[in-house]
Amino acid sequence: MYHVVSISQKGSKSAVNEDACLALTNKGIFVVADGVGGGPSGDFASRTLVEEVEQICTEGVNPEDDLLTAIQSANFKIYKAGQDPKLNGMATTVVAVVLFEEDLLVCHVGDSRAYCFDGENLKPLTKDHSKLVSKANDTQKQVVTNALGVRESVKAEIQRFPHVGGEQILLVTDGITDIVDEERMFQLLTSDNRSVSDKLKLLVEESELCGGRDDKTVLCVF
Repeated sequence: MYHVVSISQKGSKSAVNEDACLALTNKGIFVVADGVGGGPSGDFASRTLVEEVEQICTEGVNPEDDLLTAIQSANFKIYKAGQDPKLNGMATTVVAVVLFEEDLLVCHVGDSRAYCFDGENLKPLTKDHSKLVSKANDTQKQVVTNALGVRESVKAEIQRFPHVGGEQILLVTDGITDIVDEERMFQLLTSDNRSVSDKLKLLVEESELCGGRDDKTVLCVF
């Protein structure tokens, strides 16, 4: 049986939490999404994604196929809703995993990440769909190059990994990973005598302490 701990916290720069997460433990499906577009539109996009996954995957019989179907369906719904001027420009990232006994499917669009943590190593399972863009004031910013809702269909990156017992799978939005580097994440995750929940709280608190203003979500499956 899978155990899940998740934290999702609104950042100071947004009026509402534009992140969303979902755990369907009986299906082995776990999802984190980060809405883009500000305010209610980003919230609408990420919420639409997790609601679509929950509905399709709960009723379905093949978790992998159902997840991919739900992502495409959510993408089209977000795209269509985005034709409304009040919701124009919204989108969402997604990182999702399907866990089997010895197999792990990872699917992602955007810059929300998946990691595998075995107590000795923190291994990234995804590579951000983003690029560095120069701004007018000589600064640089990472810009997402792939997201749900931008076009009528979306190309999700899908990978498979072996999965052994004892590993933790972490799904994390960029509200944490943009601020807390992987070395520091590893240090916090290996804190002695702390529960999984307390370690995840440390990740969120570290982002806050280092000036992170974005929404922060982390989901751990073990």
